[in-house]
Amino acid sequence: MPSLLKGIERFFENGGDGQTLPLRLSALFSSYGYKKYRMSRFEEYSLYAENFDFLAGSNVITFGGEGGKLLALRPDVTLSIAKNTKATRTSGEKVYYHESVYRQARGNLGYEEIDQMGVESIGEVDLLTISEQVELILKSLSMLSREYSLDVSHSGLVHGMVSQLGLSAPAKARVYECIKRKSIHAFGHVMDREGVDEVKAAKVRRMIELSGPIDEVLPELGALIMGEEAAAAYVQLMALSHEAARMQGGDRLRVDLSIFNHLDYYNGVIFNGFIKEYPKAVVVGGQYDKLLEKLGKDAQALGFAINLGAAPAIHRRPADIVLLYDESDSVFGVLEQANKLREKGKTVIVAKSEEGIAAAKAYIYRDGELEEKR
Repeated sequence: MPSLLKGIERFFENGGDGQTLPLRLSALFSSYGYKKYRMSRFEEYSLYAENFDFLAGSNVITFGGEGGKLLALRPDVTLSIAKNTKATRTSGEKVYYHESVYRQARGNLGYEEIDQMGVESIGEVDLLTISEQVELILKSLSMLSREYSLDVSHSGLVHGMVSQLGLSAPAKARVYECIKRKSIHAFGHVMDREGVDEVKAAKVRRMIELSGPIDEVLPELGALIMGEEAAAAYVQLMALSHEAARMQGGDRLRVDLSIFNHLDYYNGVIFNGFIKEYPKAVVVGGQYDKLLEKLGKDAQALGFAINLGAAPAIHRRPADIVLLYDESDSVFGVLEQANKLREKGKTVIVAKSEEGIAAAKAYIYRDGELEEKR
């Protein structure tokens, strides 16, 4: 391969100038058979109003459209895809997208645009579907950072275990909140007030505490399982653990049952992916059959979304070199020296001044040669 092409290849491998990450993710998703999905920036507000809990409390930006319809600036992609899909259990659809979503900014100070990529598999969700998406998430995370992890949970396991406590609806809601916060103390208070069997309460309490590498957590979790729903979910996690052990990055898979989404929409595995450089999950997703059912669709669904803005320092890398020149220098000579550096795989910015340019090194062009600026 010519040296210039090798340089371009290294450029892409190292994250390029910040614009190559979506291209690399698109190529990854396409290689698994996912087709690019394009959508309108707007949806009718009624879609979000009727499924507000699915949006995890995100406020929606609305405005009046033609014919008096109330439209919304899209706060979520999955809802739009689920609404418009023609997929069924026997005729599935695999899509990926690169879109912006609009949500309320931190502290309720206006709204922010979030650059997002993701995949949705709609049709039948089996072990292969889940394993494939876990593999895709691990590969995606490895593009974002060298240090990453993927936490998995299961709505069915959490719901199944809590259902064994025989709680009223308000008490059950409080327990779910305790699980999300990993609040053992508050959980104990609920158990005491509701007079729950101590053995059952102890099993759920230990479930809340458990988290760690999947191969370490699952053996102990298995001893806690109560009821058919939780048992079926546990079997699925065990099978996933077996498959993940063969994947590149499979040792980064962890169990954390404190992550689960609204149970009116989600019913299976749940994903939260993390990188060292960002304090919150950069990948979120899971199985949402109940949303499809609510929308009148005869299908299962599994998907995840990546917050592309979560790692700007990694994928908007500084140039390797800024090559400084002035108007008296030979244009051909400057370009020739810059191209020699590029053939070695360096990213080079040619400029008259360093001001506003981030680069690892600076060179000055002088009489046909380069002199490193100290």
